[in-house]
Amino acid sequence: MDILHLMLLVAAGLGGGFVAGLFGVGGGIIFAPVLFFYYHHTGVSPEALAPLTIGSSLFCTMIAAAVTAWAQYEKKAVITRVAVIVGVFSAAVVLVMTRWVTTQPWYDGEAFQIVFSMVLLALTARMAVRFESAPEPDAFNPRRLRAGVLAGTGSAAGAIASAAGVGGGVALVPAYHHFLRLPMHVATGTSSATIVFISLAGTLIYAWLGQGANTPDHALGYVDAIRGLFLATPAALTARLGVRVAHRLNQRMLQLLFAALAAVVALRLLWDVATG
Repeated sequence: MDILHLMLLVAAGLGGGFVAGLFGVGGGIIFAPVLFFYYHHTGVSPEALAPLTIGSSLFCTMIAAAVTAWAQYEKKAVITRVAVIVGVFSAAVVLVMTRWVTTQPWYDGEAFQIVFSMVLLALTARMAVRFESAPEPDAFNPRRLRAGVLAGTGSAAGAIASAAGVGGGVALVPAYHHFLRLPMHVATGTSSATIVFISLAGTLIYAWLGQGANTPDHALGYVDAIRGLFLATPAALTARLGVRVAHRLNQRMLQLLFAALAAVVALRLLWDVATG
């Protein structure tokens, strides 16, 4: 690994960790495209490019989400019951979806770019549209947490995670805030805790299903933990900072800025597909 690639991974890790703490989306929105371009430019085989990107991104997301979730838990911004139930349903869907993703020859690098771009555009819309205000944490009614709603939320998040290499926060945060009526800070905190379950399941299954695949040296199946640590370690340092900023600054401006970033990344990926 040359110094330029190392600097790219470390910088992306710092940004991804901050984003994870700030928005409760796990950081995969940064990790996945950086890993994709890194593996693409370092000559990873086409058949391994998409699953290796997804598996390694989920590994990084797991670490960033764990640090974020703990910081949010300390601020009493995590509803443990919701995180566990939704996380279990999400993990089950990840196990099924990952098996499908890794056995479909058409799900290559180009298909991954399209799917990931759609996730980014959905996140852009979620950040740009102002949600109606939610109640304060002490006014929250636990009876809203119906099993069917939690199962549906977990299933959607698991499907997104296994296909795009993100933690599923793009589905979790708006679902928690809009449908479960959690305050925004609690929605992002609970999302981060849920993402730990999702990304752990995804990491394990991608590592297992990638045994014997044509992947870089030292990768465990479709999980490149060695290079992933160059992203995840800096992310762990900045995730807590993101949480602190999230609890202090104006959320609306941060949402709009992040929506712009997500849109730029999505359009760049789609441009590469169209011109490639």
